[in-house]
Amino acid sequence: MKRMLLSVLFAVLFSATGAQAQQADLRDYEAGFFVPHRGIITNMYLRHVSASGERDFSQLQAAFRATYVLKFGDLVVVPLDLSLPVVDVTVFQGNPASPSGPKTALRASGVGDVTYIPTIGYGLVQNAEDNTHTWFALTPYVTVPVGSYDSNRLVNIGANRWVVRPQLVAGQRFKKIFTAELMGSVAFQGDNDEFLIPSAEGGSKVVMSQAPSFGGIFHLGMDLSSTFFTGAGYIVEASGKRTIDTSAGELEIAKSTTVQSLRLTMGIRLEKASTLMLQFQPDVAASEGVTKSQFIGARFTHVFF
Repeated sequence: MKRMLLSVLFAVLFSATGAQAQQADLRDYEAGFFVPHRGIITNMYLRHVSASGERDFSQLQAAFRATYVLKFGDLVVVPLDLSLPVVDVTVFQGNPASPSGPKTALRASGVGDVTYIPTIGYGLVQNAEDNTHTWFALTPYVTVPVGSYDSNRLVNIGANRWVVRPQLVAGQRFKKIFTAELMGSVAFQGDNDEFLIPSAEGGSKVVMSQAPSFGGIFHLGMDLSSTFFTGAGYIVEASGKRTIDTSAGELEIAKSTTVQSLRLTMGIRLEKASTLMLQFQPDVAASEGVTKSQFIGARFTHVFF
């Protein structure tokens, strides 16, 4: 019975809000040194995320992001930064009674939840001649539940709950061509009060809650030329357990899990204001019962001066 519940809930718990595209990439925060006052940054992400194993899915993500930057000396303030994901996802759900039988494909597409990403940062220049500098920043990610959500469906694009994820960042450029950056975050998720629990009678809707989740990213980057750079990031995501309210009390439906991923990036500066980044990110370790996934993708950035 437990195996059957977990198998069915995999589809229900799946959220396709484009969270990967909301994670900061290599040298995002360092841009505060170079973007002028009242500069506008536009980003377009395209990623294909997939997993193959006991729990399979295939997801195509596109995200559109616009950032408005204000600078006051060494202080950088980003009052407006919005990210809008558009997602198409297919979840392949097995039959617990016949594990070797064919899987059922559940599909959803639409607009995901909008994320507001304001930032306040501060930079210190140690040596202007060799471009040695340090940066610090605080970004409180706020995800607003305005994405596509139908409480009668097992798979949705939106998550139907607020999420606030403050993130602290510290970074350093050294030896002219190298950068190192460390990020830490904690996510506080609101309740989903229309969470579908399937049953033979058609299902019931309950309140789903989740404990705080934690994340950490370490990025290391290197310039290979004036127009080409590369880098690697190690990402750890620890998701809090999920529970539902029932007439018999609180029931745990998903334990806390941890996923560790490696993000490899190659960046090409097409010209002064435009950059193209090509990325590959496989999961390298995961908690028991979690299927490892991977994504390949591209990101185009343009700055309006």
